[in-house]
Amino acid sequence: MRHIFKPTVASAFLSVSSMAAYADANCDASCQAARKAANPLADVRAIMTDNTVSFKTGTNNEDSYNFQLQPVYAVPLEGANLVLRGIIPIQGVQPGAALPPGISGPTPNTDLEWGIGDSTVQAFYAPTATGNIAYGFGAQVSLPTHTKASLEGPGWGAGPAAVVFGQSGDLSWGAVLAHMWGENNYSTTILQPIVNYGLGSGWYIGYNNVVSYNWKAPNNDEAWQVPLGLMVGRTIVTNEESGTAVDVNVGYYTVNRSPTGGPDRQFKFGLSFFF
Repeated sequence: MRHIFKPTVASAFLSVSSMAAYADANCDASCQAARKAANPLADVRAIMTDNTVSFKTGTNNEDSYNFQLQPVYAVPLEGANLVLRGIIPIQGVQPGAALPPGISGPTPNTDLEWGIGDSTVQAFYAPTATGNIAYGFGAQVSLPTHTKASLEGPGWGAGPAAVVFGQSGDLSWGAVLAHMWGENNYSTTILQPIVNYGLGSGWYIGYNNVVSYNWKAPNNDEAWQVPLGLMVGRTIVTNEESGTAVDVNVGYYTVNRSPTGGPDRQFKFGLSFFF
């Protein structure tokens, strides 16, 4: 699998001050942290990971791996936040697995290849929320940091991105919509639904994965990748005074539609630290 561009905006952010409307008398510190952990527009400093094991990929129907390191830094502005994020993918890929848009044919060998894929830098401008719904908009840039040709994604590329996020009691919901144009005729749109339901004591269940559409695919069946499933996780406050926390989550998804060489199932797990 060559690198598939996945501008994964967080399933986990922590903010001790944003969207105060989240608070209620029946929600303790862990509950509050878990609610806010779904907010991709919060005022945070964090080191996050988003890790995916994809089953039955490539010409050999074997497993591929995508481990993403995502530093996040939010800059408070007057009446808004500027949320900056980096996405650095570390990958182990099978030949011919989910080739990126505009590229055809298998990779040159049959061994699992490890390395760094193309990295992404994102910036979202998010006006301060005055109610239970927040939104943000911005841009993303792809950098050609791949260490092997089999890990190439968009190369040099750029595109727009937007986020909406809402909160109602124990239910957090939102979505990320983004597009990337890149080298080699790369053109892919992603939609990332975010749904979390709080179970108490920082526990939650929900959905957080990426639906993608490749505009340069030869036909509609090859264009879509649609995972369906659930995740469960917990946000643990490690220091209430300083607002530090850890978020852990796991998820299992079946991939109902995917291009040739794409997975039929995914196991996802994340470990994130908030400062």
